[in-house]
Amino acid sequence: MRKVSAIASLTALALAATAATTLTAVAATAAPATRSVTAAPRAPASPKPVVRVHGMHLVHVQLPGTHLPHLAPLAVVKSGNWSGYAAVARKGVRLRFISASFSVPSVNCQKSTLGSSGFAYASNWAGLDGFKSATVEQTGVDSFCDKSGTPQYDAWYELFPLQPVVFSGVGAGDAMSASVFYTGSGYSITLPDLTTGGKIQTTQPCPRHATCKNSSAEVITEDPGMAAPTVDLADFGMVNVTGAAVTSLNGTHGSLTATSLWTSSEVLLTNFAGKVMSQPSGLFGGKAYNVVWRRSQ
Repeated sequence: MRKVSAIASLTALALAATAATTLTAVAATAAPATRSVTAAPRAPASPKPVVRVHGMHLVHVQLPGTHLPHLAPLAVVKSGNWSGYAAVARKGVRLRFISASFSVPSVNCQKSTLGSSGFAYASNWAGLDGFKSATVEQTGVDSFCDKSGTPQYDAWYELFPLQPVVFSGVGAGDAMSASVFYTGSGYSITLPDLTTGGKIQTTQPCPRHATCKNSSAEVITEDPGMAAPTVDLADFGMVNVTGAAVTSLNGTHGSLTATSLWTSSEVLLTNFAGKVMSQPSGLFGGKAYNVVWRRSQ
């Protein structure tokens, strides 16, 4: 989903996001919001194609800024903001598709400490790139806590280094199915809420002046922004991931298990002291696993 330095004006970001996105909405209306989180500077959004939305609402909020981990493709690797699994393309190989299903966790704000930003987040998403590249094409759901003590939830999609596009209309327990497909000229991004019938669907080009390498495919639970102690990891309990599927550019289908075309990395989210904050289980048939919260920072 991202992963924070100087705050940009929320109003300016809202206007930029609105100008950069043309929405064709079915039963959806724009809903203003006042939340902001310190964010890393990002390139201005270029004009985007139509976004088809059903049962969700565009909101003008600033999420924690994306910070890519630049990991090595080892069997087990530690990260300061990611946990989950990644399929990393071998030399000469490109990937074109990732999908996975998960239920939006009910975050426990009473047990979650807030970072120096005033927020604790848990972001669950699926996407292409980002593991060791400078872009990521992704979609998912953020669950977060602030000083109100009330859990809150946002759906989004992002083609970093552009800003994420954010929607309300999801909640704890909703069954989500996230997928990103490279069409040859852009990325078809789909996030249906199987519980409510809501859905986001859009096809977007690789951001201007960026190079999308299709070098990895991930299913990740993340502490976004600069991570703890700036944005602490919200207590999400456990997230179950199912149906994970990966496809190479040449059409070879597989899962998060290593093949002759891609390696597989288990990613542990650890703090500065090396203590585990979020830990995935082993893979079940390459397509399913769970992630358990251990600590906020």
